[in-house]
Amino acid sequence: MLHLTFSYQQSFRHFLDIELRFTAKKNRELIVQLPSWRPGRYELADFSQNIQKFDVVDSNGNKIDFHKITKDRWSINTNWDDAEEKTKEIKIQYNYYANKLDAGSTYLDDKQLYVNPVNCCLYIIGREQEEYQIEFKIPKDYILASGLKEVSKNLLSAESYDQLAECPIIASPSLIEYKYEVNEIPFHIWIQGNSEVDSQKMCQDFKDFTIEQINRFGSFPVKDYHFLLQLTPYNSYHGVEHTNSTVILLGSEGQVLKDRYEALLGICSHELYHTWNIKSIRPIEMEPYDYSKENYTKLGYVAEGVTTYMGDLMLKRSKVFSWDQFFDKMNQNIKRHYENDGRFNMSVAESGFDSWLDGYSLGIPNRKTNIYTEGALNMLMLDLTIINHTKRKHSLHCVMKDLYEQWGLKNKGFDENDFIELCIKYGGNKANRIIKDHIYNTIDYTNSMKECLSYVGLNFYLCLNPNLSARYFGFICMEENNKMIVKKIQDNSIIDAKGIAVEDELLEVDNQKVNSKILNVLLKDKKQVNLKFKNKFSTINLDLETNSNFYDYYEIVRDTNPNAEQIENLNFWLNEK
Repeated sequence: MLHLTFSYQQSFRHFLDIELRFTAKKNRELIVQLPSWRPGRYELADFSQNIQKFDVVDSNGNKIDFHKITKDRWSINTNWDDAEEKTKEIKIQYNYYANKLDAGSTYLDDKQLYVNPVNCCLYIIGREQEEYQIEFKIPKDYILASGLKEVSKNLLSAESYDQLAECPIIASPSLIEYKYEVNEIPFHIWIQGNSEVDSQKMCQDFKDFTIEQINRFGSFPVKDYHFLLQLTPYNSYHGVEHTNSTVILLGSEGQVLKDRYEALLGICSHELYHTWNIKSIRPIEMEPYDYSKENYTKLGYVAEGVTTYMGDLMLKRSKVFSWDQFFDKMNQNIKRHYENDGRFNMSVAESGFDSWLDGYSLGIPNRKTNIYTEGALNMLMLDLTIINHTKRKHSLHCVMKDLYEQWGLKNKGFDENDFIELCIKYGGNKANRIIKDHIYNTIDYTNSMKECLSYVGLNFYLCLNPNLSARYFGFICMEENNKMIVKKIQDNSIIDAKGIAVEDELLEVDNQKVNSKILNVLLKDKKQVNLKFKNKFSTINLDLETNSNFYDYYEIVRDTNPNAEQIENLNFWLNEK
């Protein structure tokens, strides 16, 4: 058994003290590793940069030699002099700078200790399957929220490193817990932060979408589940899935669970669906996880694309989301798709593979697509294709359930051909065409989307982009540090022809300083405007007319006169009765 201890001295400094204690045999190679990445975020993070001090001692405090092999791997010398001492207790003592609060990091202040073990806990190569005991030396009024087994107060256990890595922990005196149950499985909602909430409605909504998801798969992969909600007084939105828990970071300037309740439902449904899709149904390249290096796969469109689509669909099918709320989500994905010219340069399959190269940022201009957005749109098309092809006998749920029963429950990783063959089994040649054209190629979605939506009596209309800088001139800004920074430019647009580039700053519109709230206002109802930009070395003034149309914008709209088959398909798809 390995023993982990978390403690700290001065929480305002954000340094967490960690001790890993274990016994080792003499003359046995001992290599310890800190993960380079975390599940749910397929990019290298190099967590070891947060370690300030690192030491190795025996039970008497005597130093044991060690040296660093790589940026996050150490070799410990077990060739001690005492010939009779065959084993020794070894303590690795180090600290970790815990000053990043998001759904996947570790954070310490005077209000809480929040630990994601995967970014701060070492494992011993070859001993990953040993049990861990995890002790917290924290104030008496603190309580623990986690998916790990509680041994006693402030003492948890994990069956293996993989379980430890997958179980974040919040320790705080202000945690509030709500519970509900589905099929005798306990679900816990833990809230850290602003907690004003209609708890009865929240628990019922959570229960409703949980029931819908479990019914789709027929069983639940784990014995209990924990929603760990980190609510902030500032704008935030982030979620990370784990085997039997999720951490959700969500915030606004108002009351989070009132002002952003719809966002909370959306992200929680998404993360719960991951309990099956990626935690149980896992690409063969990630079975098991190798935390020391990249785990390359093109199946990000399944891991995140299916989950994004299904998370919202489960909310609509369970009646938690209204028609308008569900289609707002789909239209947001469509808007993001048409505003990203990276769709012409890299397929969604290749974009998932390359997340290890440039992470989840936009990267260089128009390079790649988004596995969440593009994956979700492709799954929408596949789902409607399967429903129509099988005359409402099957849907994309059948593909995912087969993956769960034939691979997930058998602890086998699936590959690209497994997913593709199941889609073709249920959706025929049209499903195969969608996969070839839009998942593994960069062919425009528009005609395929129109055809698939027509199966359920929906139209796909070309509209005017409501973002006026995108529509008139072909650029999109984001506000960063009180500056309007150009983030996207459509090739061959007016603004492109004038020499404006990504990362230039928009200073003024008609001599008035701009921000994200008033940019559209300043452009509205103008026939001509003056735009002032700044690059690294100069400012550029442009007098431009507003009579152009860039960044096409489509919306899904319900047909006012669908036929009988379209109505039946729609009702089957959305569980309408």
